[in-house]
Amino acid sequence: MNLLEGITIIDFTRLLPGPLATHLLAQMGAEVIKIESPKRMDYARASGTQIDGASVLFHQLNHNKTLKLIDYNTETGKTAILELIANADAIIEQFRPGAMDAWGLGYEQVKAINPEIVYVSLTGYGQQNDYSNEAGHDFNYLAYAGIMSLLKDEQGKPSVSDTQFADIASSYMAVIATQAALLKKASTGKGSFVDVSIADAINPFLAVPHALHKGGMDYRMFNIINGKTTVNYAAYECADGKWLSVAAMELKFWNNICELVEKPEWKRQNQMELLASVFNKAQVVALFKTKTRDEWTAIFKGHDVCIAPILEIEELEDAHYHQNKGTFEHFTTPNGEALTTVALPFKSE
Repeated sequence: MNLLEGITIIDFTRLLPGPLATHLLAQMGAEVIKIESPKRMDYARASGTQIDGASVLFHQLNHNKTLKLIDYNTETGKTAILELIANADAIIEQFRPGAMDAWGLGYEQVKAINPEIVYVSLTGYGQQNDYSNEAGHDFNYLAYAGIMSLLKDEQGKPSVSDTQFADIASSYMAVIATQAALLKKASTGKGSFVDVSIADAINPFLAVPHALHKGGMDYRMFNIINGKTTVNYAAYECADGKWLSVAAMELKFWNNICELVEKPEWKRQNQMELLASVFNKAQVVALFKTKTRDEWTAIFKGHDVCIAPILEIEELEDAHYHQNKGTFEHFTTPNGEALTTVALPFKSE
């Protein structure tokens, strides 16, 4: 993809949020030059199985970048960095507030060399507030945002996710912010300093529950997409221990399901009649346990029902859905090892 062809980005990020953001920008055609100091190597290098001296995760996030090892605490190294910056369109960095300034690479220092630079700082809590220098990780950001209060099991205990929602949301937010600042630069010739907070990037996920709350409605009771409140929006276990996602939010989808499973008596004319407190959910649970996940998937395929198999990680690359959509793309490491990574979630011509 060449949407960002001709754009050069200097990447001072580590771990997941920043490297994923710059990976996405590189997938869109930008030239990304990733800088690592021998004193501050990317921690992701050691995260998991090692191939060609780095983890699979590191390769997935950085294979489409130019990697440079430069000690920017030395005069020679700093001179090399400044030469790169002078010809760059953007910098994305992921250190705590003040770190880049201390190394002589802060926004004001860089702007003196390249007045049109787009400078994106990606930090946990943002640059100038009471929390700016607090350490944090994805779980903490979800906690502050109120998202963890929405991820509770049947006993009301918050369930820690196996993936990082805030980190990845902030990657996309950093991409949006970078592109917006680049558009400003293209139209005005002026650079920008952009402050992206990982903790704040998760806030848009509050849209529905916060709206319910502000409207005087208990989001715990009326949030029909939480998988617990209604029978027509929930996960159901099948005969083989695998699961189906049923998201028949609109009544027409639910009533179509009832026809296909030969349960016309389950049809309803009012959404409130599908609340788990009213409808006998145990009957639905029992029904889905009579067939395997794939048997149910075959029955519902091609019908307007909003049902999909809950795929396990091990199934993804061989699943028809992902093969048909081209979800994964192949690449090789410097020594020729074949790996896969996730492709861009959009197409362009």
